[in-house]
Amino acid sequence: MPWHFTIDVDWVPGSEVGLEGLLDFCDQRKLKATIFVAGRFAETYPDLIRECWRRGHELGTHGWEHGSLEQDEDFRTASYDQQRAWISLATEAVEKASGVRPIVFRAPSLWIGETTLRALEDEGYRYDSSVPARRFDCGFGRVHYLKYFRAPSEPYRLSSSHLRLPGHSSLIELAPSAFLFPINMATLRVLGLPVMRWMVRRISQRASRLVFYCHPHEFVHAHRQSFPRNMSKWNMRGMTPENIPLLDGFVQHMMRQGYSPTLFAGSFSTSCAG
Repeated sequence: MPWHFTIDVDWVPGSEVGLEGLLDFCDQRKLKATIFVAGRFAETYPDLIRECWRRGHELGTHGWEHGSLEQDEDFRTASYDQQRAWISLATEAVEKASGVRPIVFRAPSLWIGETTLRALEDEGYRYDSSVPARRFDCGFGRVHYLKYFRAPSEPYRLSSSHLRLPGHSSLIELAPSAFLFPINMATLRVLGLPVMRWMVRRISQRASRLVFYCHPHEFVHAHRQSFPRNMSKWNMRGMTPENIPLLDGFVQHMMRQGYSPTLFAGSFSTSCAG
């Protein structure tokens, strides 16, 4: 059964150490990751982004300066021109750093809308992983809207009228996995491995693949990084290099359950829903 190990690289100065550690971890576990990179991070650390590509990972974009100390990018409400500008800047930064043009996107905070689809199509993207299907953070995270809650858990072509519906877009959507709470490192840190194993088991009953994500800043002490004002205090308390063994326990569990690490590009058939 395929699963996608993905890394969201926000623009958080100091988190580059965490990305370096994750690259080494992936080497040790023979994992190939899809790495969504904020444009400002790629612009500031081009050698590190080039190293991601050199080690065989797939590069995507994650907004322009998501995670910065200024107001965050909201792809739910921004105009087409603004979204196109953010995406274009990030795309150019990642391409300049790596030599490869990204075709995979994840919206900052999973804040996405129908306008985003049009901007991504016009920039030549082929895959998206932003629709918060089956997820509502109940005040703990940043997904507090239910517009796309009932979106498919399986890969599907997006509809321009509503991202919850299958359609005929050139973009294929694969929503980050969730069982109300997301299958990500924050849930693993807060709820622990036994709960995550239970969540994965429940999700596998209705989905043929799983999407997990983590952030480099989760593996670096908070006081060594610069965070935006809206970063929650409880989240910052759990940031430490000691999260690597916890992540390793989860990855080993996935391997024992027969999950096979898979990249986005080329992994979906043309017969996706819609």
